[in-house]
Amino acid sequence: MRKCRRQSCRTPLPTAKLSDKWQAKGFCSCDCMAGHGMDKATQARERQHKQETKTRKDKIKTKTEWLTEAQTAFNQYIRARDHGLGCISCGTNKQDIQYHAGHYRTRKAAPQLRFDEAQVWLQCATCNNHLSGNLISYRRELLNRIGQAEVDRIECDNSEARFTIEDAKRIKAEYKKKLTELKMRQP
Repeated sequence: MRKCRRQSCRTPLPTAKLSDKWQAKGFCSCDCMAGHGMDKATQARERQHKQETKTRKDKIKTKTEWLTEAQTAFNQYIRARDHGLGCISCGTNKQDIQYHAGHYRTRKAAPQLRFDEAQVWLQCATCNNHLSGNLISYRRELLNRIGQAEVDRIECDNSEARFTIEDAKRIKAEYKKKLTELKMRQP
């Protein structure tokens, strides 16, 4: 059953012939049709208020919060990129289990590599959490996927990690964009 278009009303519309102009446009009464225009102005003010609130909240976020959001966007991209490949460690490719973005070198051990796509692959929760990454199998498959030179680069990279808030914002935006592009390419 159709309901009045005005969000604050939502009264069910009659199923009989729509003879009045306001009924044809999806409103239950002439007052609702007139009030709908005011609702749109109210909605515009609310959108502006939400945007201002978001801007204020963004200004007080800490670097840790920005890095967490960037990591979330990065992990979503990795899971989408590797969808269907299965776990890098054990090869499990079931649809009903949880998958993570598993880091070959952990974020704590190598924070400078936390956003390196070459060392982060789809990994089942069992291997990532319960088997501490299942690193022997992970390395074996990593050699097959990216080659010895790239694995050596990852294992020997001991540079210092210095992420700023601007870096985190840029990384978050970059991986959200990559995820959107990837989803548009996939059937």
